[in-house]
Amino acid sequence: MRGFEWTPHRILLVSYLGVILVGSFLLYLPPSTTRDISYLDALFTATSATTVTGLVVLDTEKDFTLSGKFIIFLLVQLGGLGYMTFTTYFLIALRKKLGLRERLILAESFNYPGMHGLVRFVKRMIPVVFLIEFLGALALFPSFLFKLKDPVDALFASVFHAISAFNNAGFSTFSENLMSFRRDLWVNMVISLLIVIGGIGFYTIYELILYKKGEVKRLSTHTKLVFLSSTVLIVLGFMVLLFDIWRFKDLPMEEKILASLFRSISARTAGFNTIDISKLSEASQFVLVNLMFVGASPGGTGGGIKTITAVVVFLAVLSYVRGRPDVVVFGRRLIDAQVHRAMVVLSLAFAYNTLMATLLAELENIRLLPALFETVSAFSTVGFSLGNPKGLSLSADFSPLGKFLIILTMIAGRVGVLGFMLALVGKEKPSHVKLPETRLLL
Repeated sequence: MRGFEWTPHRILLVSYLGVILVGSFLLYLPPSTTRDISYLDALFTATSATTVTGLVVLDTEKDFTLSGKFIIFLLVQLGGLGYMTFTTYFLIALRKKLGLRERLILAESFNYPGMHGLVRFVKRMIPVVFLIEFLGALALFPSFLFKLKDPVDALFASVFHAISAFNNAGFSTFSENLMSFRRDLWVNMVISLLIVIGGIGFYTIYELILYKKGEVKRLSTHTKLVFLSSTVLIVLGFMVLLFDIWRFKDLPMEEKILASLFRSISARTAGFNTIDISKLSEASQFVLVNLMFVGASPGGTGGGIKTITAVVVFLAVLSYVRGRPDVVVFGRRLIDAQVHRAMVVLSLAFAYNTLMATLLAELENIRLLPALFETVSAFSTVGFSLGNPKGLSLSADFSPLGKFLIILTMIAGRVGVLGFMLALVGKEKPSHVKLPETRLLL
C-alpha cells in the first residue's frame, strides 16, 4: 500500500491481533470447552486474556477444560510480556543481532527510555519475571492445596494465579474468583504483592535491581514518582473503600480492612475479587472507576493512562494555577514534550471512554455508571465488573455489537490509546532517543 509504513506501534498492534486470533481459534475447538460456545465468546475470552484484562463472559472453571485453561494461561503470559518480547529474547539467546526496527519494537513493548542497554535490560528482566512468578506460585501452593486437596490441581491453580496476578490479568480458575480466600491473609498478601510488582513497571524493577547491586547511585525521578503515586493511590483508595465496606455487617473488622486494602490494590490493574462490587455504593463504584482509569505504572503489565501521566497532568495544572512557567518535580524541570504527551493521553483516554460508555448505555439499555464501569475496566485492562446474576462480567449479557466494542476497547487499552491512534492513523517519529533523566516513561 502506497505510503503505508510498518511502524513499531503498528507491528505491536498486529502482533497482539495475531495472538488473539490464534488463541480464539484454539479456545473455540471442542477439546478446550466443556460445552458448545460461540466463536464471539471465544474471541472475547482470548482478547481478555491476551490483553491481561480479566473480563469474563464464560465461567473459566466450569466452561473450560484443563486444555482450555492452559491456553488462557499461555495467552496471559504472552500478553503480559508481549509476543514480540519472547521472540526477541530467543533471538538474543541464539546470539542473533537485532536490527534497528527490532530494537524500536522491543523498546516500545517495555516502554524503555532509549536504546542504550536495551539488550542487557531484556536479558536480565525475563529471568527475573519467571523467578517472581515461580516464587509466587510456590507461596500460593499450600493455601490452594488446603482448598483443592489434589496436589496436581493445587499446583496448576498456584501457577495460574501467580502468572495472572503478576501480569495483572485477574483471571481465576475459581468461579467465584478469590472470594473464598477473603479471610486468608497469606493469599491476599501474596496476590497483592505480585500485582504491585507487576504494576510498577519492568524498568522500575530493573532500576531497583541495579540500585541494590550498586550499579546506579540513585533512583531516577521516574522511579521515585512511581512509588509515590502508587502509594498515594493505594492509601486513598483503601480509605474510601473502607468507609463504605465498614457498613457490611456480615464481615468482621479484620476482613473489612483486608478486603478494602486488597480491593484498592486490585482496582487499578488486576481485577481480582474478594467481595461483590455490586454491593458497594455508587460513590465507591465511581472511585473505583477513577482508580481503574489511572491504572498501573508505565512499562508494567497493567493498563490505564498510567500513574506518571496522571502525576504530570496534576503537576502541570498546579504549576499553571500558581503562575509558574515550568513543571518541576523533585527539583527537576520536566521537558515540555512530556507535559504535552501527558495531556494528549489524558484527553484521548477521556474522550474514548466517554464515547464508548455512552454508546454502550444506549445500545444495551443500561445505566451510564455500569456502562462506564465496564468500559473503563476494559480500557484499563482491569477486569472489574458490576456483573450479572451468573457471576460473569456485565459484558456477558451484551449484544454481539456490545461485546465487539468491549473487545476493541480492551485492545486499545493494552496497546495504549495514543499508540492505538498512531497505529491506525498517525505517522510516527523516532521517540526513543537519549534524553535527560527528567524524561519520564508515559
